[in-house]
Amino acid sequence: MKIQVSPDKTIAQIQEEFSSLFPFLKIVFFSKSHKAYRGSHAKFLISDTERTLGSMEKTPHDGVLYIEEDMPTWQLERLFEEEFGLHVQLFRKSGNTWLITSVTDDLTLDEQNVKGKASERHNFEFVDPMDYREQD
Repeated sequence: MKIQVSPDKTIAQIQEEFSSLFPFLKIVFFSKSHKAYRGSHAKFLISDTERTLGSMEKTPHDGVLYIEEDMPTWQLERLFEEEFGLHVQLFRKSGNTWLITSVTDDLTLDEQNVKGKASERHNFEFVDPMDYREQD
């Protein structure tokens, strides 16, 4: 898969293109980088998905990111950083929640996506392990 990156593209457009291939993964943008196997701090989250990439790049330019299914998570995040100076973190769907993938950065994008898909089959409702009913 290739994603065309340009200064006038929005975060939402990049996220949509990426999710078309990996529907259980999401790229999230941050204003600061993170260390390997660490999560990005929430205070640096860029929540405005209509923000353009050019407004976040130090030297805005056009380019192409080549993304492969067998690419490890850490490599995808590093590509965005090295090629465009964009700080991204991959999240994986888990039931109704999006989990940061920092602990599983060695998994490939395909493996992450499969894990996300598998989480749909689980029931994540809270079940109290204690039985508080009166005993006879």
